[in-house]
Amino acid sequence: MKPQKVQNKVQRYKKIRNAVTYVICAAALVLGGWALAKVQTSNKALLETTPPNSLQDKLTTEKVMIIGGSMAHGWKDPNDDSYLKRAFASLSDSTNTNWVYDDRTTVGGSPVILQKKETLQTWLNKDKPQVVVISWGLLNDVYDKTPMNKFNAAFKDEIKKSLAAHAVVLIVTSPVTKATALYDHDQVEQYIQNEVKDASAFHSKNIYFIDLNSTMSTYMKAHNQTWQMYYGDSWHPNQAGHELGGKLLYNELIQTFGTGPILYKGNTAKSAQS
Repeated sequence: MKPQKVQNKVQRYKKIRNAVTYVICAAALVLGGWALAKVQTSNKALLETTPPNSLQDKLTTEKVMIIGGSMAHGWKDPNDDSYLKRAFASLSDSTNTNWVYDDRTTVGGSPVILQKKETLQTWLNKDKPQVVVISWGLLNDVYDKTPMNKFNAAFKDEIKKSLAAHAVVLIVTSPVTKATALYDHDQVEQYIQNEVKDASAFHSKNIYFIDLNSTMSTYMKAHNQTWQMYYGDSWHPNQAGHELGGKLLYNELIQTFGTGPILYKGNTAKSAQS
């Protein structure tokens, strides 16, 4: 990165640290219930809660690998700018970390399909990400009636391989769609609860669960909105849905990790049974 560009970004970062006021729409996850509430806070209050030494003038670069399906890829956004891509772009713009976005999404994919292809290990070896985001829309599994034992085995395999590569694992549920809000809601929730259970089995400090679907539902309810505003098709949000999802996810990431890099915490994982 050119010295002038680095200097400009550091100056912009310092301004964020000292002056700019944030509006935060998401809330902290409550252990066990993953309950969420909308909060509004100033930049000063937010930075007071960030991890120690997370505010640094030195710029760092990290790579985030994205695993998921068509929703994570950005379908129904005109530029395929998904909620995930938008969130990490905002982190690059507002923090001291430049995020290299590594899109390994598979349109029409699922954990079981990815496991059968046996490509994840190859990607990890080649791309060497510091963070792996697992964000399946789960509607393919609902449609295919994927047996829960097969889903669990494939999902745990993704986590196990990512941790073995010393990558922090972020499990992010997808934005609200017509299907997740209405007729497939209960089935999707069953898969989500199994994701939580599977992740907990590793007892690792390097696994984080962010229920974006619940966060977005809470936001919509608070603003008297429904899925119609964010309708791309039954399975995908439109551009506005990806934009809102990206903003809410960005807020969650700032609240969870502060403004510093997302760092792997040594060898803390225990092996989880498939």
